[in-house]
Amino acid sequence: MKEVQNQQLFQELANEVAATCSGGVAQLYEHPNFRGRKLTFRYGTNDLRKYNFNDKTSSITISPGETWAFYRDINYGGPRTVLTGGRHPYVIPNDSISSLKRI
Repeated sequence: MKEVQNQQLFQELANEVAATCSGGVAQLYEHPNFRGRKLTFRYGTNDLRKYNFNDKTSSITISPGETWAFYRDINYGGPRTVLTGGRHPYVIPNDSISSLKRI
């Protein structure tokens, strides 16, 4: 029985390490409280117009341990907001993100 428990623990740790190594993600939601259309990014984008999501983000989730920068303008221009891992149900200012990247 102990061997089975050790195998399960090893598998859980292996999955956790794999997730950490592969890097986290930022998920953008169209509406507050994680509702509506959702986009997932591993590295970001310099222009959310490519996804028909420019100035449409209202809430964000970020993987634990990650830090992302969100910019008002395309090509990482204009004022930026930096957020760390967690759930951000309301983005302030609302509907104003045009580019983003992991930092």
